[in-house]
Amino acid sequence: MKQFWTMATAVILCAVLFVILKPMAEEPTFEEDIAQLDLPAETEPAPAEQLASEEEIDKIAEFPIMPEQREKLQELQKQRQQSIQGMVPARVTVPSIGVDAAIEATGILDNGEMGVPDVNQVGWFEPGYKVGAKGHSVLAGHVDGPAGPAIFYHLDKVKVGEKVTVTDKDGREMVYVIREKASYQAEEAPIEEIFGSSDSRLLNLITCSGDFNGNTGAYEDRLVVTAELISDSSVQDKQPEAPTEVVATSFNLSWHAVRDDAIIGYRVYEEDINSGEMTKIATVSLFDRKKVEIEADDTKRYYVSAVDVDLNESEKTEAK
Repeated sequence: MKQFWTMATAVILCAVLFVILKPMAEEPTFEEDIAQLDLPAETEPAPAEQLASEEEIDKIAEFPIMPEQREKLQELQKQRQQSIQGMVPARVTVPSIGVDAAIEATGILDNGEMGVPDVNQVGWFEPGYKVGAKGHSVLAGHVDGPAGPAIFYHLDKVKVGEKVTVTDKDGREMVYVIREKASYQAEEAPIEEIFGSSDSRLLNLITCSGDFNGNTGAYEDRLVVTAELISDSSVQDKQPEAPTEVVATSFNLSWHAVRDDAIIGYRVYEEDINSGEMTKIATVSLFDRKKVEIEADDTKRYYVSAVDVDLNESEKTEAK
């Protein structure tokens, strides 16, 4: 009986050790973690800015919006921003570090790791987000190779505020500004923050960094440079028409409404003739009378502008 209990105790201890050590032996690598991502669907929804979902809209910027406007404005804004969709990247330039490279699509290999580009090219993580879409699109490049420095060898030298330009095969150009850079131990890198969703249109440039581990044949850290989209050559903000018949009397300012369903309101400005200083003095919603009270003053001039659902503002029309 004593021999039985000794053997049973030994079996239990082995089982406990297996439970403790197995997770340590199977700690996923940076690349293996990528396979666990909740990747975007193949068909990317149009990334139009949503004005509302199930919530009531109170305002867009400073302009009150009536509930009955909601659906119409949602559709208008969706149509107007339809062009702001992600693109398949073909080339990337980072002028500050001399990068001008072709981009090849990479994915997840059969072993669950992220595919890697040629040492002189940059890889776009194709299963993730397209460049320019809402979310973190990822461009990866080697820091070095068998022959020496590779495409992202100087990535650690970029500075916040510098620009990154990405183009597609048709010449569409997107410009990003670098917002931050960070280095992570490979096994502790925040995968979801690097590859996952976001309400902003972000681009992450990643490469290896830190010390080279001869036992694993890999660098111990990952450098992540995050940039935000600031311009897209396919998007042109159309300035709305300016108000007409703007008339100032000794006690009020009035104008004719702009006949455009996208207009959500008007801004009224006062200019000091002597200093040239311009001050916004009133906001008028779409549903208010197109008239505001003013005080007669020979040293002032008055102007009115129209604002659309995308917050584009027209030229200011001077009152007669």
